[in-house]
Amino acid sequence: MYDQLEASLHDAFWESEGDGAELTLLESFLIDHPGTALELGCGSGRLLLPLIEKGYFIEGLDNSEDMLQLCREQSGDADPVLHHSGIEDFQTGATYASIAIPAFTLQLLPYEQLPAIFENIKRHLHPGGGLYITLFIPWAEITGELEEGAEFLDHETYFPNGNTARCHTTFEIKRISQQLIREHRYEICSEDGKVLETSNSTHHLTWLWPREVAKLLTDAGFSLQKMIGDFDAETPCDEDAQIVTLIAQWHGDEAEADTTQS
Repeated sequence: MYDQLEASLHDAFWESEGDGAELTLLESFLIDHPGTALELGCGSGRLLLPLIEKGYFIEGLDNSEDMLQLCREQSGDADPVLHHSGIEDFQTGATYASIAIPAFTLQLLPYEQLPAIFENIKRHLHPGGGLYITLFIPWAEITGELEEGAEFLDHETYFPNGNTARCHTTFEIKRISQQLIREHRYEICSEDGKVLETSNSTHHLTWLWPREVAKLLTDAGFSLQKMIGDFDAETPCDEDAQIVTLIAQWHGDEAEADTTQS
């Protein structure tokens, strides 16, 4: 869960690095699955609000009230439908044409919870509904390109008032269990280097190999439609991809029963 400072700086760092690639891919996914969609882990609306502005019907869900408040503040006249809940056991009371879990959100969840999460997602999808998931492989940490335990400057951006925002990160890696524990130190500094505000957080991430997620999806009754590497829909996903997007479809209980019986 993000606190207020981390939530606001999270957006500033993403904005400085650009969101266009995933936004374009998400829009293509929504076009292929017309109807109301749900974004799990919508945060401050970094992806959600531009899609709403483009005319897509999409609701958001997040476990951080600070993030959802930022989303409301930035929504203008959009008045998005937002749900305050964890992904693990959400209940919106509705079903959707598609559900998206972008921006590596799935990797913040314990691996052992994923089968139940996919089952719950199915209960919130129309038959024929689509599921969009983006994962990242932390190759720099896995290969030792980044030194474990050593602090490094992860993100930096500048504000019009002359202040600078930085995120310093250290990490611990558990390669066999595929766990990455990241310690973040966020700070805003004045032009003369004085620290004006600071915040610390710890994120536990599980990196997931695409074949693992594909099997979990198949076991849950989804059919895998596409696997895309590094947000490039025109290039097949290869073994060196750092970002992997999986697009799956659930055909409904009857189709699942037919598959089980055959």
